[in-house]
Order: sequence, then structure tokens, then C-alpha cells
Amino acid sequence: MRNRLSVVIWVAVAVCVCGYVAAIAQEEPPHKITAQEVAEALADPSATINYFNLSYRAYQDVGPFDDMNNEFRLNMAGFFRFGEGGKVTILYRAFLPFYITEFPFDDSGLGDGLLSAYWVPGKGHFVVGPGAALIMPTASEDYFGTGKWSAGPTLVSAYKVPGKCTIGGLVTHVWSFAGDEERSDVSLTTLLPAATVFVNRKGTSVALGSETTYNWELDDDNWTVPLTLGVNQILPPFGKFFVGVGFAGSKYLVKSDFAQDWDFRVIASVVFP
Repeated sequence: MRNRLSVVIWVAVAVCVCGYVAAIAQEEPPHKITAQEVAEALADPSATINYFNLSYRAYQDVGPFDDMNNEFRLNMAGFFRFGEGGKVTILYRAFLPFYITEFPFDDSGLGDGLLSAYWVPGKGHFVVGPGAALIMPTASEDYFGTGKWSAGPTLVSAYKVPGKCTIGGLVTHVWSFAGDEERSDVSLTTLLPAATVFVNRKGTSVALGSETTYNWELDDDNWTVPLTLGVNQILPPFGKFFVGVGFAGSKYLVKSDFAQDWDFRVIASVVFP
């Protein structure tokens, strides 16, 4: 298990590093990037941007005794360009979570990793790009993951009004196709809508979104619907990169009985424009 996990982690890191190196080699920024442009790129799920971020999320009022579960998540993003004149752009996103929980078990460990890629057909105010997602059974304990390899289609979309707002999101559905035969099959739809308003020209934004899921394998409590409100700020550049910080909270409008009632999170991003 540890060997397989190590391979997955190193592959994900290698892909992101290669994408960053390729992006630097293929294009140079035509002008000095501003904090506002970085804020707009982070809010745009179709943006050609390289970043790493680490988030901490505290899930509150979990289980019958109102316990607290914690999640640390490493996110990576980048892009490749190829074809004549670099006209074809492929975005990729990856994350790996680490949990510290009180319910249903007092334990800690890795969760399942995810790698997704999208084709962005062009530029403009409105962008739609198809892609695919892969969930890898990297969880260190059964209750932190599915025990299955799962994959399926995904779609990214964004409507952008520069300097004012970005509305967009992701739609993904995955089915299990391999893994532990004794574990339940996976058939999961995820909806990630978000609307971001840019408060000023200094990289400050306010976002309203959700991480809605529908589990087709359950007999009831299929839906999980949180509503999330967050504030983000891009700091002045540190050499050739920017740092962004964000704070957000979610209220779970629809959930199962013992799932969290709400959560709060802190996010720190390192962006290489």
C-alpha cells in the first residue's frame, strides 16, 4: 500500500513540475502581472495558471456528539500547450487530502487522490471545456476513501467580466472500474458552481459557491449541499510569484444525519503566473 501511494504522489508532483517548466519555456508574460490579474485567474476554473495551495478545513458538529473533523488538502494546478503555435491547451488539477478525525473514528491518514484534465478550446468571456477525472485509492484507512479506482467525464465552464466578476464551475461524474471487490461501487456526481466578485483592483475578492455531491449508490441521503461564502486576498508579489490567502465558511443545507453541520477553512496559495 505504501509503495503504491508513494508512486501516485510522485507521479502527481512530477506532472505538475513538468507542466510548470513547460509553461515557462513556451511563453513569457507580455507585461508585469498584477495582483488583480492573479485574483481573476484563481477564480477562473478555465485559467491557464500554475499554483500550489494548502487548505485547512475544520468540520463542525459531526456525529451524535458534535465532534470536529479536520482536513488538510494539497492542491496543484498547471497546464500544457502543444500543437502548431501552442494552440491546444490542456489544464490539469490534482489534490490529495489528509484527515484528522474524531468521528466515526479517532484517527488520521491520507484520503483518495484526484487528478483531472480539461481541454480549453479557446479564449474569451465565455469558455467551456470538456475533460476527464481519475480518483485513485490512496487512502491509508478504509473509512478515508473508497478503495476503488474511479473515472469519468468532467466539464469546466466560466463566464468572465474582467475586473468585475467571474461565474463558473465544474461538473464531474465518476464510476468505479477497479479496486477492492469487497468495497461498494462508486457512482458519484459532483457540482462545483462559484460566483466571484472582485472588490477592488488590489486582488480582493468575495466568492459564493458550493461543493454539491449526489451519490447514486445510496438508497437515501444521496445529496450533500453546502453553501460557501469566502473572502480572498492576493498579496504583493514575492519576486516572480504571488501568495494568496483566503477564509471561508460553509453551511450544509442538505446532508445525512451524522454529517457536519458547518465548516470553516483557511487557504494559502502560491501562484506562478
